[in-house]
Amino acid sequence: MAKQEALDDGHSQPKRILALSGGGVRGIVEVAFLESVEASYKRQFGASTSLNDVFHLVGGTSTGAIIATAVSLGLPLSTVRNFYLERAAQFFRKRRWFSRVMHRAAFDADALEREIVNVIGDVTLGDPAFKTYLAIIAKRIDTGSAWILSNVPDAPYFKDPEDNTYHGNHGYSVARLLAASAAAPTYFDQRLIQIAPGQVGTFVDGGLSPHSDPSLALLQIARLKAFGLEWPANADDLFILSLGTGRYRARIAAENAARLRPIPLAYHAMRGMVTDAELQTLTMMQWLGTSKAPVLVNSEIGSLEHDHLGPEPAFSFLRLDLPLEHEDLASLGIDVPKDQLEHYQRFDDPDIIEPIYELAQRYVETVLDLDQLLSEG
Repeated sequence: MAKQEALDDGHSQPKRILALSGGGVRGIVEVAFLESVEASYKRQFGASTSLNDVFHLVGGTSTGAIIATAVSLGLPLSTVRNFYLERAAQFFRKRRWFSRVMHRAAFDADALEREIVNVIGDVTLGDPAFKTYLAIIAKRIDTGSAWILSNVPDAPYFKDPEDNTYHGNHGYSVARLLAASAAAPTYFDQRLIQIAPGQVGTFVDGGLSPHSDPSLALLQIARLKAFGLEWPANADDLFILSLGTGRYRARIAAENAARLRPIPLAYHAMRGMVTDAELQTLTMMQWLGTSKAPVLVNSEIGSLEHDHLGPEPAFSFLRLDLPLEHEDLASLGIDVPKDQLEHYQRFDDPDIIEPIYELAQRYVETVLDLDQLLSEG
C-alpha cells in the first residue's frame, strides 16, 4: 500500500481519519460534503491535494463503505457522484413481484455488486492500489458478530495463516464486501463469503451492527494494540471527521404504534435501533474528543462541549450531517416543505438523489465554514 507524504515541508502532521455512515441512496449527501471538504483542503495544502493525501484511514458502513473505498483508491469525487446520479437506478429497481410475494429482497444485490465493480474494478482488500488504510463494516448474521475488515497489514486475520485454517482478509473481493456491507434485509439479499476451506459466512448490512456511524470502529483500529497502528491520542495529533447521510428522528404516532402488527413493529424497532447506535457513537466521540462544532446529542446531556472523560481530549472530532427535519433547517434559513423532507428521509428511492445532493450543497454553503472547521492548530 502506498504511503502518504507529509503535506507541510516534512513537519509532523496529525493522523486523520474519515468515517462515513450508512444511508442507501442518501450517500450522495456525503459526496456533497466531501467535495467541499476536498476544496477546503486544496486551499489549505495546494491545488493538487486530494482526499487520499490528507486522510490516513478511511472507512464506512453500507453506502459509506462504497464511498470510502473510492476515496482510498484515489478515484475522483466526480466518479463517485456519477455512481449515485447515473447508476443507482440500475440496482434500486424494485422487482415487479416484490409487493405481492416478498419471498426475496426488493432489489438486485448482484446488480449492485456489478455496478460497484464497474466503479472500483476487481480489487481485493490487500491490493496495493489502495492509497490509505481502509475499513469496511459488515454484519455476519450466521455468527451474530460485527466484522470490521481492514487492509491494515498487522491486523488480526489480514494474512493467510500457515496452517490454512482460514482465508486472510487480504484476498477478499472488495466489491463482494461492499455488497455485503450494503445488504439491508428485505432490500438486498444477504451476501455469502468463503472465509475458510468448506466454510461460508453470511453477511448483511453493517448498519445492523453498532457501527452505522463507524467512527468508534475506526478509532479502535487506530488505537488498539491488536491492529498495530497505535496512533497518538491527543487533540493535536489525531483528527476524526465523521459524515452522515441525513439526520432526523423517525417518529410514529402513539396510537398507530400501539396497533402495529409484529412485522411492521419489528421494522420500526430496528430502524430506531440504528438511530440509537448512531446517537451513542456521537455521544462517545464528543465525550472522548473535542470538537470545534459540537453537535447537540439530546436535551439531557447537551453537546458535551465542556465534558470530557479524561483530563484532556484524546482527539479532535468533527461530525457533519444534513438536518432532514423542517424545524431544524428553517432555523438555519433553509426552507424546504415538510413533506418533501420526509421523502428525502427514504434511503431506497433514486428520485431523491439529485435534489438531496443540491440541498446538501446549499447547506454547506449556507451554514458551514469548512476552512475554519478543518484548519489545524
